[in-house]
Amino acid sequence: MLSSDAEVTGRLQRVVDELEIRRAITDYAALVDARQWERLRAVLADDVRVDYHNGRSQVHGAQAVVDYIVANTAHLAWQHHNVSPYGIDIDGDRASAQAYLVSHQVIADEPGTVLMMAATYDLEMARGPKGWQIAHMVHRIMVANYLPITTSPPGGAHVPPAVRH
Repeated sequence: MLSSDAEVTGRLQRVVDELEIRRAITDYAALVDARQWERLRAVLADDVRVDYHNGRSQVHGAQAVVDYIVANTAHLAWQHHNVSPYGIDIDGDRASAQAYLVSHQVIADEPGTVLMMAATYDLEMARGPKGWQIAHMVHRIMVANYLPITTSPPGGAHVPPAVRH
C-alpha cells in the first residue's frame, strides 16, 4: 500500500526531529567537555530544570545550569562524556528520551587518578525557535569509581602494542 504525501512528510519530519534531538543531547555532553559555555547555553531551554547527582542538586534556568557546570568542573584537568541517546518519543513539539552516560574525568590536583562514572539522563525536550532543546533533565549516577591511571595492564592481560603507551 502506498503512503500519501502527507504520511511520507510526517514520517520524514519524525526522522529529522529524532536526529535533531539526538544532536542536542550529544552536543550537551560535548560542549560541557569542550567548555564551550555559550554554545552549551543554546542547547538548554530558557526555563530548563535539571536534577543532578541523584537529585542532590536542582538547578533552574539555562544560565544557572551553565554556571553550575562551570563551578562543578573547574577542578578538572579534562573530562570526556560519552552519551548514547535512545528511547526517543516525540509528541508534537515535546519529546522524552533517555541517554546512557559513561564519563571519565581527571582532577587537576590528582592527575594519576580518573573518575569513571556510569549514569543515565532522563530528558524532556522542547522544540522552540532555536530548535530542539533540553527542557528537563534528571541525572542518575549508577556507579562512580576512582581508578589509578597506569601504563601497565592488569596481571596477565594482553594489550596489543598499538594501544600501549
